[in-house]
Amino acid sequence: MATDSDFTRDEWQRIEAAPYMAGLAVTYGDLSAKRGIADEAEETGEAIKSAVTSPSEIVRTLAARFAQGQRPALPRIPNQPSEAQAALIDGCKAAWELVKAKAPGEAPAYAQFLLDVAKAASSGAREGGFIGVGIAKVSEKEQMALTALALALGLPS
Repeated sequence: MATDSDFTRDEWQRIEAAPYMAGLAVTYGDLSAKRGIADEAEETGEAIKSAVTSPSEIVRTLAARFAQGQRPALPRIPNQPSEAQAALIDGCKAAWELVKAKAPGEAPAYAQFLLDVAKAASSGAREGGFIGVGIAKVSEKEQMALTALALALGLPS
């Protein structure tokens, strides 16, 4: 099992930031009202915390540190939502590739963890609709973000 000591400091920062980036990638896919963004951020955090039983040592470490209040530094995110989303997905892919290179046995669980966090974010806020009609739990744009992330991580969407 791999730990943070198997990676450089920069590599570990990328690995640690990726779950947050996965959640943000979905949020940037379909920006909601402030309350919706907050709900999606809360679901991202809950998904990270709930991964304490993962078969991956890396994922368990990330979940435990999050539960203890530790938060990673995120990379600079572009201002344009489409550019931000692409950068966030690319960041997730780069983190997964680091895990795949140095801890290949943990790469599938880590990739699934990132996608699970993104899925949790996508269901954090209701999207669209008018006066309660046409509301969706996951919008079409969020589903597109999930599909793009899954593809980047080599997972089925």
